[in-house]
Order: sequence, then C-alpha cells, then structure tokens
Amino acid sequence: MSMISIHSFDLWGPIVDATELGKRKVELYRQIAVDRNIDPEVAKKVIADYQGLIDGESWATGKRKGEIINALEGVVGKSGLPINYDGVFQEDGLYVMDEILNAGEGVIVLTSKPASWLKENLPSELGERVGEVYHGDKSDPNTFIEVIGNESAQGRHVISHTADELPELIAALGTGLFDERGLIYINRNNSNTPEQVLSRGITRYVNNLKDVGYLNLLNPTEVAQ
Repeated sequence: MSMISIHSFDLWGPIVDATELGKRKVELYRQIAVDRNIDPEVAKKVIADYQGLIDGESWATGKRKGEIINALEGVVGKSGLPINYDGVFQEDGLYVMDEILNAGEGVIVLTSKPASWLKENLPSELGERVGEVYHGDKSDPNTFIEVIGNESAQGRHVISHTADELPELIAALGTGLFDERGLIYINRNNSNTPEQVLSRGITRYVNNLKDVGYLNLLNPTEVAQ
C-alpha cells in the first residue's frame, strides 16, 4: 500500500527569515537586559552568540545551537513580551509548502525548540494544513529516526528534509533513511559553498526552494510499502 509522501522542513531559514525574526528577538532581549540589569558583558556575549547562529557560523550550529537559543530566546519567552511575526516568512518557503499540500502530499516542521506560535501565524490556508511541528536536537540522527518512525506509524513516509545548516543534513544522511535526492540545502546566508555542502555528502544545493521540484524528488513507486 502506498504511503503519503511527507516533506520535512527546518523552521529557521527555510520557512522563517532568520535574520529578520532574529533581529526582533535581539531587540526584545536588549530591552529586557536593561530592565532587569543583566550584566552588560553577559548580554553582549548572548547577543554575539545568537548573531553567530543567525549567520550560520559553524561554531554556533550543531551541538551548541540549543544553549545559544536558550540563552536569548529563553529570556525573551519568559518575559511575556509579544513578538511580531508579520512579514517574517520566506516567500519561496510558503510557495513550496502550498505546492506540496495542494498536490496531496504532506508538510511537517522539525525545529530545535518548540514553536507553538507557528501555525497560528502562518497564512491560514497553510497553518490549517501543515502537519506536526516537531522539535529536538537535529545534530543527532536519532531525532530524525524518531520523527520518521512516528510519521511512518501514521501511514506517512518522510522523503525529504530541507535545511540551511549542514549539521542537521549530515545527521539526516547518517540515518540511512533518506534518498540523497531528498536532502536539500537551501543557501540563505552564504555560510557554505556548493563545494563544501557536496563534500559532506549532500548533493542538492539551491538558492531558491522553488528550484527543488519537491513533487518530483522520487517516483511514486519508490514510496510504496
């Protein structure tokens, strides 16, 4: 019996403009740091680390990603201050998600931290149809194995993952569960060249998600169970 094809997307970068939303969160953190008398040197390092993550610096991704996010976003989240999500979504990300869903295939999101805000802030025609929003350590292949297993148990076959950082694509590749055509690197910040991405075994490098061709990644017979 054929299973529904599912496409997984990293949130920050592929779907959300990390630079714009990151800038808004940094502005809130600066305000909180002043209001709460956070040590200026601590605040400076937190912001610098977070900016490194937004810029795709190799030292800020992978295992360090969680602690860097927690240091800034944890403070912002606990403050209760509202975050403006208007205009933070990538146009090509929205386009391909809509294309996938209209074709009867599915979209899920795999991000580092919980993103309960996502569906309610996406355009309604997408927010109502996007599947599970998972979170976990994407530098760990077991995170992908768990997500794929959960989707498979519900009659869905994850055939692609899209990200703008190499560590998670390398982890996904390490599971042995993805066809190489299904691992897509989207260049959002020029942090990796095509040659660098290819050298790590990731064969798809694009500058616009409209160029991927999600509906033609695999032949229908290849996702039959």
